[in-house]
Amino acid sequence: MQVTKEQVERAKSVDLVDYLMNRGYEINKTGNGYKIKVKDKFPGDLSSLSVFENRRGWKRWSNGTHGGDAISFLQNVMELSFQEAVLELSGSQVICMSAKAVYTSNTPFFQEKYLLLPESANENSKVYNYLNKERMIDDNIIRQMIADKKIYQDIRYNAVFVGLDEKQEPKFACIRGINSSISYKGDCNGSDKRYPFSIEGLNKSKLYVFEAPIDLLSHATMANHITHNPEAWKIHTRISLSGTSDVALESFLESHPDIKEIHFVLDNDASGQKAAENYCKKYAFFGYKTVNHILKTNDMNGELIAYITKSPPEHKKTNALKK
Repeated sequence: MQVTKEQVERAKSVDLVDYLMNRGYEINKTGNGYKIKVKDKFPGDLSSLSVFENRRGWKRWSNGTHGGDAISFLQNVMELSFQEAVLELSGSQVICMSAKAVYTSNTPFFQEKYLLLPESANENSKVYNYLNKERMIDDNIIRQMIADKKIYQDIRYNAVFVGLDEKQEPKFACIRGINSSISYKGDCNGSDKRYPFSIEGLNKSKLYVFEAPIDLLSHATMANHITHNPEAWKIHTRISLSGTSDVALESFLESHPDIKEIHFVLDNDASGQKAAENYCKKYAFFGYKTVNHILKTNDMNGELIAYITKSPPEHKKTNALKK
């Protein structure tokens, strides 16, 4: 594998704290540095890791290894080669996590993750009304997601969106407050972003990617409205990134080798469009057909509401390049 000087410089400049957070770790500021939060410690975990104040230098106190940038971290802690580390950090290559022993689910690197799901209210009326009346998600889609245990209402009346593994066990969850006057959203403790909130459709070769579960559900609903077919939402496969990190996408592609096309439907703001443009290039490099769908409104749910209500969409200016 060849790397360029530009890729090396880009990789050296990566913020290690941001990188770890995008990989699903909870980071706490401690004194002049940063530490990974580990709830249940065990030999070999990353609880002894310190990231320095400059957010690039690091030291693992348990064995004395240290370095001055994210490249050295991936080499010494994650056992990647220099070239692999540079390509991973520069966004030029999808590193297959399962190909590296340190990344597999049987190693300590992932053993610290224990998903803490919010307590269920055992009824879903408020969440149903929020999604159906306010967000205009189709009735049959909501009911199916609830039946599949991918959506439920917690005791604080929040909507909880769940990502399941291959055994249909919860591995990821994010919360969305349904009180319109208080906007709250966040991932649950112990969430593993490799397991996104998703819908697996009949079409196994095409994947649609969104930032948030509600945008995913909005796209599914839009398919029903456009085709006048209440079952149209079952055709396409969709995942939510829970943000703009592509950790979930990397993992999903690894376990779904039939996918040939990736359609990005990220938010129409600077961060969403920057991510979409970068990922289109990144995954095209690996042979996928990639498409960036630039919305007329800020997000897919706004697009759906504008379509249903026949109201003109609110255009949002971005710094992203239009295709």
